[in-house]
Amino acid sequence: MTITTVEELRRMKRVGKVVSEALDAMKKKVAVSVSTLALDEACARVFERHGARSAPQLVYNFPGAACISLNYEAVHGIPLASRFLKAGDLVKLDVTAELDGFFADAAITVPVSKISQQNMKLAECAESALRVGIEAAQVGQPLNQNGSGVHTEVERCGFKVMRQLGGHGVAGQSTKKPASQISTIQRSVKSSAPALLLL
Repeated sequence: MTITTVEELRRMKRVGKVVSEALDAMKKKVAVSVSTLALDEACARVFERHGARSAPQLVYNFPGAACISLNYEAVHGIPLASRFLKAGDLVKLDVTAELDGFFADAAITVPVSKISQQNMKLAECAESALRVGIEAAQVGQPLNQNGSGVHTEVERCGFKVMRQLGGHGVAGQSTKKPASQISTIQRSVKSSAPALLLL
């Protein structure tokens, strides 16, 4: 989305802080024998405290406040009371919040206890690819530089990008869905501008 006023930036930062706080609360609860529903409830409590809403629930009628995926599941896992974390699991915590008509979205991968070297390498690769993508977000550069940088870094680490899952933008108004797709690898969309937020 494009920010045009100081007030819009303030509101974006506000909802972004809610997402960050929710991820922190969920991460602190990650442990062996904890259910994915318990992690989701931690997210929901943060939303309630700030008056925020779950964007997946709001837009797609998703059954959880957050998406929680384990191991081979890429994204968008449904939190369940019957699904418990085990030592060696990789947990993907994906949080998207809406507050005052603005959306923010972020995800982290958290290891449960000691994980395999391959899983650790995968998690580290995702982190390094994210850094490359962020560093590529420069004024005057086409948006596809972000995607192509991520793609190159992932392959350098010995992994592959899942082409079925693309990056996406977030909407600045509650009347717009926060999942408009952006092609980040195949073509240049438009040049990054000083007020363009890449989330």
